Amino acid sequence: MFDAIARILGKVLYFIYNTIGFHNYGLSLIMFTVLIKCALLPLTVKQIKSTQQMQELQPELERLQKRYKNDKEKLNEETMKLYQEKGVNPAGGCLPMLVQLPIIFSLFYTIRRPLTYMLGWTKEAIGSVVISIMNLRPEFFQGKQFTFIDKFEDIKTDPLAVAELFERNPYYEINVIDAMNKIPNVAQEGMEKISLDFLGIINLGVKPSYDFNVIAQNPSVYIMALVMVVIAVGTTFLSTWLSMRSTSQSSNAQANQTGKSMMYVGPLMTLLISFQTPLGLSLYWTVSNVFQIAQQLFIEKYVRNKKE
Repeated sequence: MFDAIARILGKVLYFIYNTIGFHNYGLSLIMFTVLIKCALLPLTVKQIKSTQQMQELQPELERLQKRYKNDKEKLNEETMKLYQEKGVNPAGGCLPMLVQLPIIFSLFYTIRRPLTYMLGWTKEAIGSVVISIMNLRPEFFQGKQFTFIDKFEDIKTDPLAVAELFERNPYYEINVIDAMNKIPNVAQEGMEKISLDFLGIINLGVKPSYDFNVIAQNPSVYIMALVMVVIAVGTTFLSTWLSMRSTSQSSNAQANQTGKSMMYVGPLMTLLISFQTPLGLSLYWTVSNVFQIAQQLFIEKYVRNKKE
């Protein structure tokens, strides 16, 4: 499922890259994120309405809980009856998240393997370029993640076998793109190329690291990567805090406690995932959070206050 979604997302991202993205990967990713958020806006509106309806039902739910506190079966029956009478779906608030999760996972595939999902290269095409790079500049595939490189000599005449061998490193396509942009004529004529640079500041294919030895090898790149991760985590916290503030008026202590937990779980998950994925996903997360923050502020100012 993720592979199928990643191929669709890759084509959309590449279309933006070739047109309104001005062949700038970072700018294209920002536009792509806004497009995804706008596409999910109807679901988000439904989530907001569902949340508001649940808040309005809270006093009645609490009365049912007090009335049937010793009869769980009757409590569940009356609660479902109340939901049906009011036309409320208690799971409606979870729908946007359920839709976004496959998109995030699939985008991880797209960002990690842009040659496959954005350009639509076959394994044979990627393998042939890897062979050329290995013959000219093998240093692009050095390091602890390429311990299998000694097997290259045995299969270097078979592009498909080479591609399958190098797939053991999930980020090898990013190394191929980096090499193609630095070694003249390493790709065959007619092969499309992309750059993962963002405004000439940083390569969004870089995987952030907190290893001091890795950071010392290229401090300007990895320090910038850490800054972007911090921004992604910070905007996640702010977005969750604003969302929690909007629902804190509810008198349901359990719901408030759950919201407080999410306020810390969300940023922590962002932090952990950011160190396992290319930097492009952190940019997607940051833009998505900024969009969410702006949306939340708009709702509080022009929708919720008006209703009150």
